[in-house]
Amino acid sequence: MADALRHAVESTGPFGPLVFVIAYALLTVALVPGTIPSLAAGVLFGPVWGSLLTITGATAGALAAFELARRVGRERTRRVVGARVVGADNWLQSRGLSGVIALRLVPMVPFNVLNYAFGVSSVRRRDHALGTAVGIVPGTVAFVVLGSSLGRPGSAGFVVSLAVVAVLILASVVRARRRGVPALVGDQAQPPA
Repeated sequence: MADALRHAVESTGPFGPLVFVIAYALLTVALVPGTIPSLAAGVLFGPVWGSLLTITGATAGALAAFELARRVGRERTRRVVGARVVGADNWLQSRGLSGVIALRLVPMVPFNVLNYAFGVSSVRRRDHALGTAVGIVPGTVAFVVLGSSLGRPGSAGFVVSLAVVAVLILASVVRARRRGVPALVGDQAQPPA
């Protein structure tokens, strides 16, 4: 399967990375979980380029989803979603950039749904963009490195990246509970993009 993916990317020539970024952004807008494409980035591009391309694609998709939600109408959406989002919005409004980063670090909050939630919140565009780009780095790098080492399951890279993924998930759950990060969309678990 990895060979088929490599062949598909190589067939696009020098546009392979751009095609990957665009596809990742579109998948993000379409609410497709980013775990599989993040792992694929490691297989296709290696840990460094895979991480950079994934961060770029995920951030672009997050910004597009944010704008879609913002244009649908904040007030109309807030009436539909109710008090839970209003409470989270108040929490975000008081924290700004640090609130966005904190929520991006919490893998139990679904990344793609959170993009739309930010769009209907009072978070400023700049805080959303920067907070997303910064907050997704640890999880993204861990998943891309894991993907790059999937062909060597006993290797140090595989074991270390798997351990980092586990530690990130555990640490963010503990941090969320201690800091009172609001549950925007329920208790669904999803690794970071």
